[in-house]
Amino acid sequence: MATKKRNKAFMGMPAPLGYVPGLGRGATGFTTRSDIGPARETGDISDERHAPPTKRRDDDDDDDTDLNDSNFDEEFGYGGSLFKNGPYEKDDEEADEIYESIDKRMDEKRKERRERRFQEEIEKYRQERPKIQQQFSDLKRKLADVTAEEWMSMPEVGDVRNKRQRNP
Repeated sequence: MATKKRNKAFMGMPAPLGYVPGLGRGATGFTTRSDIGPARETGDISDERHAPPTKRRDDDDDDDTDLNDSNFDEEFGYGGSLFKNGPYEKDDEEADEIYESIDKRMDEKRKERRERRFQEEIEKYRQERPKIQQQFSDLKRKLADVTAEEWMSMPEVGDVRNKRQRNP
């Protein structure tokens, strides 16, 4: 007697809003451009693209300096110079040389510390995970005590494997 297979109640129904197949198993949903639609309508060209180019004025540079927190780097500060419009005098040059020498000295100290730390890490790593050559060095020394007769009586690795295949 053939039994008729019943379809599940949810088959043929639309998926609930926000449903991601396999999410319970760890799958993640993603959105593709085909889900969103085209990037821009063909008739949606802005008029700014067709405007004639304008010449920038030099006095607008102050407005271009963006001192926002997102443009601040802890090591180097802001990308631009805060005093680029002021005169660069001899004492400014001397101060720059002093700061440069301090930076070089600090970098040398950091370099020495960095190299020392690197050597310590290498030594620690080699103590925890010695080379295979070092692991078997004591066994290699013991091989010097093996006589020629003992050496010749050792079975070859391939012999055992081949005997098993020939004699099942």
